[in-house]
This record gives sequence, C-alpha cells and structure tokens, in this order.
Amino acid sequence: MHETYGLLEYMPSVFRALGLTIWLSWLSLIIGAVGGLVLALMRTSGWRVLSVPALLYVEIFRSIPILIILFFFFYGAPLVLGINVSAFAAATAALSAHASALMTEVIRAGIESVGRGQWEAAQSSGMTYGQVMRHVVGPQSMQVILPPSVNIYIMILKESSIASIIGYVELTATGLLIREAHGGGFAILGIIAILYFIVCYAISLAGGALERRMKIAGSGLHMDGTR
Repeated sequence: MHETYGLLEYMPSVFRALGLTIWLSWLSLIIGAVGGLVLALMRTSGWRVLSVPALLYVEIFRSIPILIILFFFFYGAPLVLGINVSAFAAATAALSAHASALMTEVIRAGIESVGRGQWEAAQSSGMTYGQVMRHVVGPQSMQVILPPSVNIYIMILKESSIASIIGYVELTATGLLIREAHGGGFAILGIIAILYFIVCYAISLAGGALERRMKIAGSGLHMDGTR
C-alpha cells in the first residue's frame, strides 16, 4: 500500500507519457492510412508497373518484425542518408511503414468488396474514376475497412512501446524509469498495463459504435434508394 501511495507523485509524468504514446500511435496510423490508400489504389489499378511494387512493399513490411524495421530507421537510415534521425522520427517511420502495409490490404479488400456491376453502372453514367471512388465505392467500402482498421490502431498503439528501446520516453519507458527510481516493485507496471487496457478498450468501444452507426446509415440509404 505504501508503495502505491508513493507512486502518486509520478502520475503527472505517467499521463504525459500516455499522451505521447497516443500521439505517436495516432500519427503513425494517419500516415499509414494515407500510404495504405495510395498502395491499395496501386494494387487494384490493374497495371503491373504499379501493382507489383505495391505488393512487394506490403509483403516486405508485413514479414519483417517491427523491431528490425525500427532499428533500420534509427540506425540504418543515418548511415545511408547521412542525416541524424531522432527517436520520435524513427519510431513514427517504423510504425507508419508497418501500418501502411496492413492498411493496404484492408483498404484493398474494401474496394474489392464493391461489385463490378456498380463500377460499370457508375462509369456508364459518366462518372470519372475519382467520382466513382468518392460517391460509390468509398461509402460502401468503409463498412468493410473500419473494423480491421480499429484493430490495426490498437496493434500500433501497443507496438509503440518498442520505441523505448531507442530512447523515446513513451508510456512503457516512463513506467520502467519510475520503477528504477522507486526502487523496484511491480505496482507501476500494473498501472501502465491498466492504462493500456483502458485506452485500447475505449478505442474498441468507439470503433464498434461507429461501425453500428455506419451500418444503420448504409441500410437507410439502401431502403430509401436515394443513392
């Protein structure tokens, strides 16, 4: 009990570190989603000059452990490019590369879930490729894309803990530093674990609520026939 009370003075640092963890994972997911969208469009383009490089990228960054990717960006990139890479930049690049590979397959599955008949009907009505993607494919594919995207974000959030290995002080690193300063013990690690659980569970609940809302909206559109 005394150990737990003694940890209260460290809680502001813990919550600041939690904010850094959420920021790192969210930024990585956004970059990964944008990259995944581009790569998914390349994969579904039908042009081998675009689809093959996209496929290679996906297979490489899905197959290599995230820790190796992190070391490559933190230790390898400075040697190759001759520039200094901060721990935050390396962690963001590694997580974004992994996220983009995962998001590519999710977005590709969403695009391909829309029947070819709807593509052909939209194009025959005079829509451009961009208009078809925006008004026909996009709204329908989101119902397929959203659930696994939530899982990917939770995965990236947990994977962000590896940034502590290269010196980025996020939530896990903060917990370990507090443990050392406090003379050992596992109470702080329990607190860190609880915070991870709360954040991940909240993300899961929010994703589920958004998914149900999108299904209701989608069924409404089909019933009234306005789109």
